[in-house]
Amino acid sequence: MPPLPPTSPGLSAPDLTGPTSIVDWPLVRTPGHTRRRARPFRHVHLEVDLEPDVLRDVGLPVLRQMEALIRERQVVEIGDLLRLVAGALHALASEGFSRVDHWEVEPGGWLPLPEAIHPGIIEPVGHMLRALRDDRWKHLTGARSFAVRLSGKVPFRADLVVRRVHRERSHSLTLDLWGKVKPGDVKDLVAALRTRLPVLRSQVTEYSYD
Repeated sequence: MPPLPPTSPGLSAPDLTGPTSIVDWPLVRTPGHTRRRARPFRHVHLEVDLEPDVLRDVGLPVLRQMEALIRERQVVEIGDLLRLVAGALHALASEGFSRVDHWEVEPGGWLPLPEAIHPGIIEPVGHMLRALRDDRWKHLTGARSFAVRLSGKVPFRADLVVRRVHRERSHSLTLDLWGKVKPGDVKDLVAALRTRLPVLRSQVTEYSYD
């Protein structure tokens, strides 16, 4: 993924914490937080811990297609990772992220971008399903992480990374949002992820203002 601009140290997010919150925010307050409250964030870094279960059965046809394709191509080792990526992409698409600007795997590097001329494919996970049939994606079998940069009908972009953690037999997910990001946007994204992935906890570890 192309280098990202440097960020300033994380700041506090007042009045966004509590026992029923789906997002844990930093608790430290800084001078001038009242003045900052009404301003959107320039950057938010979100870390999401997933339960060992792979995916909740939410009955999404696109995930059934993913499973069938993985069996067809015998991509056994990366199967769980791709299912999680598909669920995350579907969640982000539901919040307006319909365009893939960049994606890559580690190890393996950059992957071919989706073809622009397929109006029937309206979300990133659809492009991924199509791309997985391409021989240029064969090296995915050894991937430990999958990274994608998304944009769409929102005033900010998203950098998503899904990693395999072999020792714990689980996965970790990070999401960086860049642009004009409101606290409600973060909550909506986490809620969308929770409907499609076995989210254990979510925490904002860094954010900054313009």
